[in-house]
Amino acid sequence: MDLNKEWEKVQEMAFTSWVNSVLEKRGCDKITDVSTDLSDGVKLIYFLESVSGKKFPKKFDLEPKTRIMRVQNLHLAMLFIDEDLKIKVQGVAAEEFVDNNKKMILGFLWTLYRKYRISVINEGDKSSEEGLLAWCKKTTEGYNNVNITNFKTSFRDGHGFLALAHKYDPSVFKYDEYEGHDNIARLNAAFDFAEKGLGIPKLLEAESLSKGNVDERSIVLYTSLFFHAFRAKEEREALEASQNSLNNKLASLEQSLEGEKHSQEELLKQKKDLEDALNKIREQNENRNTRITDLQSKIDDALRGLDDEKLAKLDLESRLAKCEKDKAILELKLAEILDEKDRLEKKIDEDKKRAEAERLGLGLIRQHLAAQFSDIHKWQSFLEHPETVPYTGTPVDLDSELSSLSFEEQAKKLASKLESENTLIEKYLAGKEEAKAAAKK
Repeated sequence: MDLNKEWEKVQEMAFTSWVNSVLEKRGCDKITDVSTDLSDGVKLIYFLESVSGKKFPKKFDLEPKTRIMRVQNLHLAMLFIDEDLKIKVQGVAAEEFVDNNKKMILGFLWTLYRKYRISVINEGDKSSEEGLLAWCKKTTEGYNNVNITNFKTSFRDGHGFLALAHKYDPSVFKYDEYEGHDNIARLNAAFDFAEKGLGIPKLLEAESLSKGNVDERSIVLYTSLFFHAFRAKEEREALEASQNSLNNKLASLEQSLEGEKHSQEELLKQKKDLEDALNKIREQNENRNTRITDLQSKIDDALRGLDDEKLAKLDLESRLAKCEKDKAILELKLAEILDEKDRLEKKIDEDKKRAEAERLGLGLIRQHLAAQFSDIHKWQSFLEHPETVPYTGTPVDLDSELSSLSFEEQAKKLASKLESENTLIEKYLAGKEEAKAAAKK
């Protein structure tokens, strides 16, 4: 086959695939023939916008019906290429597209392809075709029988293209299995793997390439498709890695939020437990205050019954003052207990200390009431037996009798004993009154 015809065929297949891949991303219909399907300028303008990333600046006819309208669209496209994209296309005018001049249209697309698909290739300090050759050499390093030095001869035996296809996905086939094949079989295998695995169309004829009957530009164009397939794979893998990273971060954030939610629920539960404990302590303190108030009321009632005996009254008032002091001590103890209660909002550990405080408080009350009862017994003994001095009666011992009882039982016992003592004092004072009255008569 004539080299020019071969080159034309390669270009037509490659550029049709390239234009369609660009239009497909834009959502446009594909083309089937580059020499006819760009002739109204509409798809060409869409293609130029997408491949350059620039917005077409002028208004154009979306449905040109006449030749003049098509030429006008294509003329605007040529101005866009020259003025906005800064690409010089020699000898190609709008009429070439309208007249379906395949050779000129392919030359035009080759200029664009070199601009946007070959000139962008860089490897080390080399770019364009030299950069592509350097990339091929670097990518195929370590493969047997591959020595890429130029496009014209280095790919004839098929090892170069086969190595590129294997490098893209080593799991598809074993490179060494094709060592014993002839050049044409190796080239056809490489072209098949490239088409199925990399999506690269079969642009070259294996027999023509093995004999050196393929235009060097065809080899450059075909090889550039490998480069862009590799770059597309790298971009996909980078995107997938980025997506995986984002998914991992999202999963981590969700776990963190779930942990925060769990911690918040735990804190709310702890807060409720502390509030319940605080309310219970408040209720217990209120009960204690009520019992202390009742006890104080009974003591006051007992003291008011001693008005007729000045000495006894003074003595009892003194004892009442002492009880007030004891009450202040108890209230101070109670304040300390309340302080302990506040600390229990963080660590509820109060039961033992509260029990100890109750035991000490009741001990003080028992001691003071025992002392009062003993003093009252002394006073009664002195009035009845003034000659018996000193008083030799056994002191009242409430500890041995009450210390083993619960708080409530001790309080009841103390109240009962106090009431009994009051009753005895009242009876005694009433007897004294009756004796005075009888003496006056």
